This record gives sequence, structure tokens and C-alpha cells, in this order.
Amino acid sequence: MDKSAFLAHIAARLGREPGSAPAPREAVGAPEFWADRRTSQEERIVAFCAKFEALAGEVIRCEDEAALCAALDRTLEALNPRTVGAWGKEAPWPADVEDVIERWGVRRFGEAPVVEIDVGITGASFGVADTGTIVVETGGAAGRTVHQVPLVHLVVMRESQVVQSLGDVMARLRDRALGGHLPAYVHFISGPSRSSDIENDQTIGVHGPARVICFLLRDRTSP
Repeated sequence: MDKSAFLAHIAARLGREPGSAPAPREAVGAPEFWADRRTSQEERIVAFCAKFEALAGEVIRCEDEAALCAALDRTLEALNPRTVGAWGKEAPWPADVEDVIERWGVRRFGEAPVVEIDVGITGASFGVADTGTIVVETGGAAGRTVHQVPLVHLVVMRESQVVQSLGDVMARLRDRALGGHLPAYVHFISGPSRSSDIENDQTIGVHGPARVICFLLRDRTSP
């Protein structure tokens, strides 16, 4: 006896009439007028920064890699961490920050323990303008421990990585998967970690970083 016949048998024994068939679903996903929005890269960047900062994230926009490294140095000096961790050299870094990593004696994932670090430095795959979300793919030298364990997460990302919607991200992740690139883990980060108990008392930084700072690098594809 298949599932439908089994349920019909139970309904008949209970004296119930068969239910009506579900209405056909004509639309799947976001409406076209929303999914097909056309915005400029600068509009997406401004929206991403505003949404991310509204969620208590921090954004530092950098004109070039020299400015990026200088901003990382200043931030680390202000934080004065005891230990710093970062992705390994073979990870998909959006920019060259090796000088900063070497100067601060950073522990590299896969080469040294990163379980007890105060600050973690990683790259990112995407930023989402609609939600102020940073998308981080992990696997190989890009270990998830680096951004989940420390109290402060420093993210390096290029402006050209900012897309409009979560739908854009999912489409690109699907295309990558079909092309053989399947990450071990995909993390959607919308500001610092938040947790609430049954009385809705919110606590920051219990299950993840209490601060997330995005270093957003202008590149040649940005206006």
C-alpha cells in the first residue's frame, strides 16, 4: 500500500472526505520585478555598507592594497590582541595581506593551532546588498575555525564581490558546485553573533565573534 492509499484508508475509517488538491504554484522564488532589479555597483556597495553597519557590523573602505594593509595594521594595533589567526597562504584571499600577516606573527590555519585566538583574519566570497550579509566559503586552507572562534573577525573583501541579493549568491554557488567547486561549509554572516534566551535577552558574541569588521577594497571593476 502506497502513502496516498494508506492516508485515504485512514480518512475513510474516520469518516472524512478526501481533501482538495493543492493549488498549482505558478511562481517560484522572488517575483521578477524584485529579482530583475538593475542597480549600479556603487549603489550595491552603499546599500551593503548601510545594512551591515545597521546590524552592528563595521566597514572600512580602502582605496588600494596599501591603504588596506595600513587599515589592518591600525585595527590590530587598537585591538592589541595576544594571538591572531588567519587562513593559510593557499586560501582564496581577495587581496594580498601577507605583509601584515608576517608582521604580526599570525598563526596560519593548517600550520599552527587556531583554537585559542583573539582575532581571526579571513577573506570572503560575497557581500549581499539587500541584507548586509557577508558570505564566507571554507575548505582546505580556508578553515572555518579562524572566523568562528575569536572575539573579533576581520574580513577582507573586494567591492566587486558585492551582489544584490541572496538569490544572486545562491545562483553563483549553484554554478560553482556544478563546475566542481563544492565548499566544505558556507557561512552567512550578518554582523556580530547574536543569541537570545527564552526571555529574549540578547547577548552578543556567545556563539561567534562579538565584532565583525569588513575591509572593503576598491578594485579596477568598481566605478
